[in-house]
Amino acid sequence: MLMHQLLPIGGLSDYGLDGKYRTFKPVNVDRTLHNADHIVLGEMNLTMLHHPGHTKGSCSYLFDVKDESRIYRVLIANLPTIVTEKDFNAIPAYPQIAKDYAYTLSAMRKLKFDIWLAAHGSQFDLFRKYNTAQSYRPSVFMDKKNYDQQLKELDIEYRKKVASKK
Repeated sequence: MLMHQLLPIGGLSDYGLDGKYRTFKPVNVDRTLHNADHIVLGEMNLTMLHHPGHTKGSCSYLFDVKDESRIYRVLIANLPTIVTEKDFNAIPAYPQIAKDYAYTLSAMRKLKFDIWLAAHGSQFDLFRKYNTAQSYRPSVFMDKKNYDQQLKELDIEYRKKVASKK
């Protein structure tokens, strides 16, 4: 179930909550986004990347920003952290969860970008890389090595989880 199905029922189908709890007030969906769709906000053009696994509707975004010296390709990554203690086979509300994690890990390794950020500052070392007293330096976020390491660690966790069910 993707967001266009989840939102009108207030999150009742969230696989992590076994359909027992409404986590927000139901809302109607105006537009359903699909992988590689574009969202235009003023002069900003974001590409939505469907990265399921963490949730069925998890998304990352790619866009370009320009400063005085160059254009940067920016990724806001929704890293595929595993949020369930359950065996993947024990989640009937999300039978393709293991395949979705595998897809997302593979897709994320192929992305091309200059700068990456994530939903949680700890995932991309925000507090080590930046403090408000520093001057503007986009280069501190040009850290592909850290991104690759994050994906490597998530892949190891995923493979352990899949292997444990056998």
